[in-house]
Amino acid sequence: MRRLFTVSALSLLVMTGCGTTSQQFNSPSSALVAESLVVSPNDDRQYQTMRLENGIDVLLISDPKVEKSAAALSVGVGLLHDPMTQQGMAHYLEHMLFLGTERYPDSKGYTNFMTNNGGTHNAYTWLDITNYMFKVNNDAYDEGLDRFSDFFKAPKLYPEYTEKEKNAVNAEWSMRREMDFFGQFKLARSMYGDHPANRFLIGNLETLGDKKNSSLHEETVAFYKRYYSSNIMKVAMISNESTADMAKKAKKYFSTIKNKHIDKPEVSKSIEFSKVGKKLIHYVPNEDVKQLKIDFTIDNNSGDFAVKPNYFVTYLLSNEMAGGPAQVLKDKGWISSLTAYASPSMYGNYGSLTIDINLTDSGMGHRSDIISAVMQYIELIKKEGVNDKYFDEISTSLSNEFQFLEKGDEFSYVSSVADSMQKVPLNHVLNSAFYYAKFDATAVNNVLKQLTPERLRVWYISQQEPSDTDLHFYDGRYKISAITDDDIAQWYQPSELNLELPTVNRLLPQNFDIKTTSEQARNGVSEVYKDERVTVWHAASERFAHQPKGSVDIFINTAEPLSNVKHAIAMQLWADLFSLQQSRLITEASVAGMSVGLAPGNGLILSVSGFTDKQPVLISHALKNIEISLNKTMFAQAVDRYRRGLMNAQKQFPFRQAFGQYSDMSRSGGFDLSEKLKALDEITVMDFIQLQRKTLTENNIRVFSYGNYSQEEVEAISTEINQSLPEPKKVTNYTRSQYVLPKQGQTLVWQEDITVADVAIVDMHVHPVPGYAQKAQGLVLQSHFRQHAFEVLRTEEQLAYAVGATAQSIDDYSAMGLYIQTPVNGVEKMQQRFEAFKIEYGQILTQLSEKTFTDLKTALLVSLKEEPKNLAEEFSPLITDWYRERYDYDSKDKLIKAVEQVSLEDIKAYYKQTMLNPDAARINVQMRGEKFADQPFATLPNQTVVKSLSDLYEQVEMQ
Repeated sequence: MRRLFTVSALSLLVMTGCGTTSQQFNSPSSALVAESLVVSPNDDRQYQTMRLENGIDVLLISDPKVEKSAAALSVGVGLLHDPMTQQGMAHYLEHMLFLGTERYPDSKGYTNFMTNNGGTHNAYTWLDITNYMFKVNNDAYDEGLDRFSDFFKAPKLYPEYTEKEKNAVNAEWSMRREMDFFGQFKLARSMYGDHPANRFLIGNLETLGDKKNSSLHEETVAFYKRYYSSNIMKVAMISNESTADMAKKAKKYFSTIKNKHIDKPEVSKSIEFSKVGKKLIHYVPNEDVKQLKIDFTIDNNSGDFAVKPNYFVTYLLSNEMAGGPAQVLKDKGWISSLTAYASPSMYGNYGSLTIDINLTDSGMGHRSDIISAVMQYIELIKKEGVNDKYFDEISTSLSNEFQFLEKGDEFSYVSSVADSMQKVPLNHVLNSAFYYAKFDATAVNNVLKQLTPERLRVWYISQQEPSDTDLHFYDGRYKISAITDDDIAQWYQPSELNLELPTVNRLLPQNFDIKTTSEQARNGVSEVYKDERVTVWHAASERFAHQPKGSVDIFINTAEPLSNVKHAIAMQLWADLFSLQQSRLITEASVAGMSVGLAPGNGLILSVSGFTDKQPVLISHALKNIEISLNKTMFAQAVDRYRRGLMNAQKQFPFRQAFGQYSDMSRSGGFDLSEKLKALDEITVMDFIQLQRKTLTENNIRVFSYGNYSQEEVEAISTEINQSLPEPKKVTNYTRSQYVLPKQGQTLVWQEDITVADVAIVDMHVHPVPGYAQKAQGLVLQSHFRQHAFEVLRTEEQLAYAVGATAQSIDDYSAMGLYIQTPVNGVEKMQQRFEAFKIEYGQILTQLSEKTFTDLKTALLVSLKEEPKNLAEEFSPLITDWYRERYDYDSKDKLIKAVEQVSLEDIKAYYKQTMLNPDAARINVQMRGEKFADQPFATLPNQTVVKSLSDLYEQVEMQ
């Protein structure tokens, strides 16, 4: 939550997918538990586990290569254990811990320390866990641990901050009250009656506060004293230090946390399935979606992580092979996607196994038939699918992934490790997601036995559903009715649908040989092939040459989508139709440790990545099927999906909508919503076919391959392109988006009424001089400016939850500005506060000390100079320069050199030339929510109100 509800619905599902309230649920057999910590063979870091005298399990990770150190501490208590009198209190307490301790009483001290030392900090609260984490420069790790650990020894929990943090929690809830996922999750839990899952999780001003016989502050202190006990805490630490030195730090900072010898909180309340199951829920969402959700409540079987029964069942349900429900129902034209997933601890001692299905218009009229297909397929699995051949396929896939597991960011790593330490035996915290010890038919059958109508809730989700009740706390309406015995009997009637279990995966890698040479790595990026229309660049990895992985981007470049809205829309539809028609290939590749996808971008980009052994087969199949064959029905369905996606984008967080509009205003290639909708109304199947053919025959094809490929394989890609694609009619010049050329005295303003409640503003000022020096100055200043904006506008004034400052590039120019999403002020009033704040911060900046400046600059340099942790990080700056035709591939090096030259006076001058400069070029986006529709937009000096993107592109020059 600080923050739990910053994650998307999908991320939330992933986060809760392997959770458990406690390990007592169906604990794994001791025979399946390793005797020592299991580490990936690809991981060269040193690990040590230890238990402190106060009962805290600690995992130490030593990596001499890291530039920053990190730590996370998880507590085995969460939202399920809130007192009913103060719902959301576990989340509120998480906020309060950041506001000072006995050793460090300054409420701003922790965040200031992190800002000055290149740090990042966060926390989240979920049903059965609260997890805190930070990352900081190596030389600040000792003090960071001291400050961090004091949260769990002596937090101040200042009562005078109660109102402010209540408002912060309320703002966090307010931002998400229109999100359909949270509304549906709230309704799902409310159906469980007196089960602890039926409570309001995040909290708001209605649920948090003083009430009769309940003081928020007193109950918060009591909750902390009761549950924040060392024996239900877990710690993960990573640093460049040795494990021996880290062990000393762990003992020094965490062993003095008090052990209250409590039992780990658990949930044991039973659900009455006679009241919960056999229910049909009609749900009216805010977004225009057409969905069917088949939702089974299952017993929490998280302890079965080593035999993965949920994974086995959902693997079969989600398969895209011929005869599976996904393919059969797509062939009928009823659905566009089917995904199954399990979250075994979603409700504490119960979880869910869910099949999510996106419907077509035709499918809306066949929902009962679709349910029938899924239920009959479940019966087929019960009869014939509990087979060890699928275990072999799944275990091979997971084993391959773990064998060549790549490193990630330290911050995310310790967070995930501390989370896993609450859920699985300590020796399996690194491999639990990949460990498939044996085929256990009994465990699989135990899950399948629960996939019955008695444990089933069916969700019909669309804006056309009947409803009779408003949802409490979230925007949504619904109606619940019983599923009758006749309905159920109908599901199991013989069907014309030919359902079959999946065949064996063809793409699992068998050869992990390394094909690149040290000479290739030393050469960097090289142009290795060129013919009339295809040019191929290749680079071997310098740091990860031992990885049998790589990526290929095939860029079919054409200029038309930058200026022709119909062509741009055709690219979007093309990518969607490719994903739909090649879903079997995409899924099969994913299981085999690869990915393949088609995306629009000044034409099309076909991307393939992962293990390189079977990539030639994958690339060949993708290229041979890149040209879409379709009929009017398929095309109409794709148009409908894209249209609804455009309209649903209007329901996004306002600040995200504002940044999207800012992006369109700063570079070419954007189109207004009205233009897109008009083009969607006009585009025909024949238009699409003609535009598709034109794209494939009039283009410039560029390929960037990176990683484990031989010279012969790279050249074979170009051969495959020329053989698979139509003969070229015209080889065009390479074209990319252009950026607006900032003009002094020009203030471009976008003003828009949006269909959500809050106001959002993005207000960017552009430095008048282009260059790396200015970009460097803005980046050095950014963290201090951002932190001060957050402290004043969010913490002190409670104007918003999403608020901050940012420095961004507009190609060669540097821009700096403020952003906010506020439920408190209208546009005009909020912009006025921005103007005053800019002046206030200017005064703060004049007092910035040389030491603080040096800390900020050092922190940025540490971040910029961090070694890549995986192939993707190593690859990213190279392909960014490649797309921009900067073939020296030195943009990052130039930025680092520029940062090294920045002085304190430079950043003060930079701020004056941007935020305090009345003549600075400016882009200002104002999104006015429905709550403030009667209040005016802001008027800026010398403003030009942009009415459309097409008008804007005619008015401005491009770089």
